[in-house]
Amino acid sequence: MNNNIQKQIEDMSVEELRTRLAEYMNADLSLRPPIVAVEVRLAEKANAQCRYDVLLIDENGEEINVKFHDRYSRLLYIYSLLHPTGYQRRALAKNNYSVLCHLYHTLYFLDSEKLLKTIDSTDVKKPGHFINQYVTQARRAIREASPLAEQFVIDRPQSNNGKLLIPFISNGGTVIIDASLSHYMSNV
Repeated sequence: MNNNIQKQIEDMSVEELRTRLAEYMNADLSLRPPIVAVEVRLAEKANAQCRYDVLLIDENGEEINVKFHDRYSRLLYIYSLLHPTGYQRRALAKNNYSVLCHLYHTLYFLDSEKLLKTIDSTDVKKPGHFINQYVTQARRAIREASPLAEQFVIDRPQSNNGKLLIPFISNGGTVIIDASLSHYMSNV
């Protein structure tokens, strides 16, 4: 142990030692309760960003609200939650992104014209760029919500036979979806 650290410890009172120990223990990830579920719930308050909240729930029942930085990353994350066995990127493009457009309308009460315009503008030069960009943003939001949430991040398709999926969900983890979204759920 460093001499400076040893001296500081010896000079601290018992109360100071306990306070400092509590700070270190709070920062220790191995002592935090694990996240055991993810929930998509109708927001309690009318929210301009989205009608639904995405919550990570730990073993003690504490809820962590995931703060997405944009509509499209939340849209793709919720879509991924609704497809526990994963999905191919090209499946999203089917029928001019019709399923994604319907989900977008349900989440935001907005016409999907802006969504389609964004997809078209980002995919013109680089096909698939829209999905890549907003899946990356969704991953970032989950990681920022909790350092224990890695299994809740949308995994790389290279690891899953070309499918985008959330490992926690595909391995049978608990996902709670609001009843108003259940008709979007894929069991395949």
